[in-house]
Amino acid sequence: MSVVIEPSHDVQFNRVVIVFRFVVVAALLVVLVRVAQLQIFPSDPLTNHIYPRATTHTLGSTRGDLLDRRGRVLATTRVAHRVIVDPTTIEPKLDQAILGLSQALSVNPGELGSRIIGAILENKRRAQIIERMDQRAAQGLEPELDEDGHPRKRPQLSRYFPISDLIDVETAQAIRVLIKEKKLSGINLEEHQIRQTSDAPLVGSLVGKLGFPTDQATERVGILGAEYMFHEQLEGTDGSLTYVRDASGGPLWVQRGDWKEEQHGNNVRLSIDLEIQRIVLEELAIGAENADSAGARAVVINPHTGEVLAMADIIREIEGLEDFPWYDPKGDEPAATLADKSDRPRWRVLEPDPHRGVDEALTRNRTVRDLYEPGSTFKPFVWAIAKTKGLLPDDETLQFDVNYFQPYPGRSLTDVTYRKELSWDGVLEYSSNMGMAIATERLDHNTLRQTVRALGFGNKSGLGIMGEEPGLVTSKKNWSKWTQTSVGMGYEVAVTPVQMVRAFSVFARHGDMAGTLPELRLTAAGRDDRPGLTKDEIIVERVFDPQVALRARGPMSMVVQHMDDKDRSTNQAPAPNYSMFGKSGTAYIPCIPPQGMRRPNNAKGYFAKQYTTSFIAAAPAGVPEIVVLVVIDDPGPEQIRERRHYGSRVAGPVVRRITERVLPYLGIESDLPDQNEKRKTKN
Repeated sequence: MSVVIEPSHDVQFNRVVIVFRFVVVAALLVVLVRVAQLQIFPSDPLTNHIYPRATTHTLGSTRGDLLDRRGRVLATTRVAHRVIVDPTTIEPKLDQAILGLSQALSVNPGELGSRIIGAILENKRRAQIIERMDQRAAQGLEPELDEDGHPRKRPQLSRYFPISDLIDVETAQAIRVLIKEKKLSGINLEEHQIRQTSDAPLVGSLVGKLGFPTDQATERVGILGAEYMFHEQLEGTDGSLTYVRDASGGPLWVQRGDWKEEQHGNNVRLSIDLEIQRIVLEELAIGAENADSAGARAVVINPHTGEVLAMADIIREIEGLEDFPWYDPKGDEPAATLADKSDRPRWRVLEPDPHRGVDEALTRNRTVRDLYEPGSTFKPFVWAIAKTKGLLPDDETLQFDVNYFQPYPGRSLTDVTYRKELSWDGVLEYSSNMGMAIATERLDHNTLRQTVRALGFGNKSGLGIMGEEPGLVTSKKNWSKWTQTSVGMGYEVAVTPVQMVRAFSVFARHGDMAGTLPELRLTAAGRDDRPGLTKDEIIVERVFDPQVALRARGPMSMVVQHMDDKDRSTNQAPAPNYSMFGKSGTAYIPCIPPQGMRRPNNAKGYFAKQYTTSFIAAAPAGVPEIVVLVVIDDPGPEQIRERRHYGSRVAGPVVRRITERVLPYLGIESDLPDQNEKRKTKN
């Protein structure tokens, strides 16, 4: 006889619980797998359903800042807002929304209302088309055809309708309050990044601007100035966020991989010093006013690092200027005949710049674009190459019985400052045209031309500024004895101010570096933790023997001394705190016809009574820290009548004032203690 033991009720219950748990867990796993599959690999029908309800937002990156060499902001990005309406959700309180928005935006409520209502009606028209298309699909009918005979595309309801331009912070806050207090729906504030220049009158043309490169472009890029030059470094990488909306338009879920983080653009630290730029512009304005000039230009660089510390220019409105009567040989009008030189008006010699004073970012940077003949500021280069070649003996004395020299038939020269006897140092000190003609006679043509090119003339400076001119150097084929003499005096060669300060650095560099050219740069030298204050030395090419380059400082120091003495005696200028060496220059303005035009009958290659005057210097003279060039464009007729239009009279004092302000700012101690002691004693 066998006995059967029945399982207890507890054992049966436990078994049921275990089975139930297993079933629940399995079901949950199936659901999770299905959810994951739907989100990661949705089927085509589901994708078609999701797509119209998926919204992608661009997570805009922030463009990097443009800074000056000391880290001060020149251009940055700030956030502004624009009012956006969603026509699908604004309708419940439409009247309140229109009235409130019109008051906040200070616009006519009737005009605003008609725009919003028009967007709502357009959405209703699209909704009817969508409903009709769905009905046809449900009935198994063929889709409607458009005007071209193709199946009509399913329209989308517009949820994005801008109703304002960019608004200020106060207006944006007023709209936020309106939305909250009135509990309005369908009104949003869209963020926009806008570029803001810290001081446009000072650095607008250097900073440049953002814009659309083509009519079809949808994204702004750097199109001018530093914004263009450093666009790749400044521009960040946009991110994106894609989410599926629920029936009310709110976010429902974000699928894996549909969120990409934005990358901030890099800051770029320029070599420009905002305070030095300010000093230069202030002194240029004073100098141009004193000279009654049509304009003025200036560049300040560090000759060792090649950093451009300041570059600025101004144009003045001069009453009574007349347009030069260029002759069009293809036109019906005959060529004009100018009056005698004494009766000719003051011609307009600077190219018009209509954006100046309106949008500084669009102004023409005349320090790299407007050419001029440098005159006597070019003489140190020719003097140095002849000295390097051993053609100007130290013990030689030039004799001039009269202020007249004829290097060859048809060419006669005189000196502004006549000396019967001159050493070669004296030729440079007193800017002797006759002495320089003798120096160029001893140089072969190819040597002089190659040296001019080696100094960077005839080529762009390498800064990379849009529109920079390479300058003009006569071709080897057309180089003549006339060219040889003219170049020795700074004629028949056209340069930019930037080219001149770079070339003059051969005299301003230290020790064995003297005689070499720096590579100019518009970004600050040094590491990020030492903003622009390092002494990075850059050698590009040796042009002169270092001893000759240093030797040239002596006569050019005397040039500055003569200029300072004259300025103190006539203008009661204060005694200087810093020594300088430099050179003045005065040259007639070339009369070059525009393309396709010709000069009037009796016009020559230069304007008869109009000049470009300049002064270039390095300071302090013993250990130069800066090179400064000032160009005064077209000094006024009164200056010319009184023979006060020369570079040493109008441009030199501006260079002196800039130097006396910039060097203390840079922390450079005075190297003229005797002058300081005299000043203390006098006070």
